[in-house]
Amino acid sequence: MFDITDDYLAAHEPLKTALETVPNIKQVNYITDLADLGESSQRTPCLHFLYFGDQLPDTANAGNLMQIKQTWLVILVVRQGRKENAGPHLVNTIRALAGKKAGDTGPWLRVNSPIKPRFTKGFAYYPLAFTCQMRMKGAL
Repeated sequence: MFDITDDYLAAHEPLKTALETVPNIKQVNYITDLADLGESSQRTPCLHFLYFGDQLPDTANAGNLMQIKQTWLVILVVRQGRKENAGPHLVNTIRALAGKKAGDTGPWLRVNSPIKPRFTKGFAYYPLAFTCQMRMKGAL
């Protein structure tokens, strides 16, 4: 289990490394806001990922040791049209993460995405959500 020490979002580095193994993806970007998905700078097909919150159990050992389940969104972006089919990229992205460890993190579990796919004139955005169990010590 991944121990959070001094960076609550430290899982982004091993997650990025795992996503960079997805075949035929031109770019993998860590973003901090969905609004950062600007269409003018897309090199597709690409993956963007961001932290999307966490869940804590009702009891957490009086705060001494917290079990945290973080949710991360991975968004596949492809150009609308005949040349870029999202299906194979979605399969490859799921296979790169689901049930696997990435560095010290994992296993990553696929869960229902809290947002729906979005389509614009030029691009299609396909969100996937993954969770990872982590642990953090409270007050020392």
